[in-house]
Amino acid sequence: MGHTVDFVCRACRYEERDLAVGHGRQPEPCLRLFHCDNCHSVGSTWLGAGRIARCSFCYHEAITLLADDAAGTPCPKCHAPGTFVHRRDQSWE
Repeated sequence: MGHTVDFVCRACRYEERDLAVGHGRQPEPCLRLFHCDNCHSVGSTWLGAGRIARCSFCYHEAITLLADDAAGTPCPKCHAPGTFVHRRDQSWE
């Protein structure tokens, strides 16, 4: 099962909403949070056997996969530490 996550920067009020994380009925593939080292965006990407994890914005492979409880991730706009807010009430299969 998966749920929805929002990225919020309190410094500049940048938001990235409705990022999906988790997996469906099968354990793979799954959606994981990332920070792109190329375009500095945050988002979620598919990860699984035989798949290359890529940025969902610039499709570059230079991404850093983040833990679901990652804190202090740099904001794409101002580079101040931002946080991920989990909305477990909005789940998907």
